Amino acid sequence: MTGDKDERALVAEWREILAIHARTACEIDRELHPHGLCASDFEVLDVLADGQADDGGCSFRVQELADRVHLSQSALSRLVARLEKDGLVDRGICSEDRRGVRVGITAAGRERYERARPGHLAVLERMLPKG
Repeated sequence: MTGDKDERALVAEWREILAIHARTACEIDRELHPHGLCASDFEVLDVLADGQADDGGCSFRVQELADRVHLSQSALSRLVARLEKDGLVDRGICSEDRRGVRVGITAAGRERYERARPGHLAVLERMLPKG
């Protein structure tokens, strides 16, 4: 670092990134609430709906899903259990590793995701800086 001014500018930039993230996350939660989703729910459904698992399949190993979303593995496990209870995802044993669990989106999950997606995109367009 070449001085206090550069350091202050870097810290200020970081704080602005955090502020944008916090405001955007709140707006996303507000937008998704009528759909019975929060931002983390949507993030998981978004990855599952994309269907690009490392092995080319349409379901993801929990560890692979954890690598793609911004949650700890334990938080992800709780979220997946709740989404499964709501009928939005299903879980099954990995055929290649009986200890592993795979997660896939259900038809109901895909439908809810598609209904919520336009509002999610509208929030991103409104809240994120144009670059």
